[in-house]
Amino acid sequence: MIISSKDYKIQFFEGPGYVTKHSKKIENIINKFLGFFSVSKLEVDISFCTVNEITKLNKEFRGKNNPTNVLSFPDKEQKNISNECVGELMICQKILEKEAFDQEKKIFDHFIHLVIHSMLHILGYAHEDKNDAILMESKETEFLSKIGVKDPYK
Repeated sequence: MIISSKDYKIQFFEGPGYVTKHSKKIENIINKFLGFFSVSKLEVDISFCTVNEITKLNKEFRGKNNPTNVLSFPDKEQKNISNECVGELMICQKILEKEAFDQEKKIFDHFIHLVIHSMLHILGYAHEDKNDAILMESKETEFLSKIGVKDPYK
């Protein structure tokens, strides 16, 4: 599935039903994301993978030998926050759905949170140190509230 306009292109590879079912809603969210974060270019591929696949990628690229819910791969090295969001996301569907269930969240809301969080990483936001985490989480939760998604950190 591809969602695109003159301003952006997002391509989903083997997306689950809650993605294809809400393509119009995703399109509206992306348009709001562009404005809120002053994004001048957005080209993102989003793939869904298994627990084994995400574990291998996490080990290879982050040195962590465990599964994770999502990984972000910017098209180029980001040293600072940028206004270009170009890269790839790998989402582990099974972990996303388990987290949503365990945390009593709507699957689509959790999916959107992970996409927004990951696109912020592609833009150069980070949460490795305390100040960066405060900045990223505050911008992230402010945007999510504007699109009707509850604060995922509470």
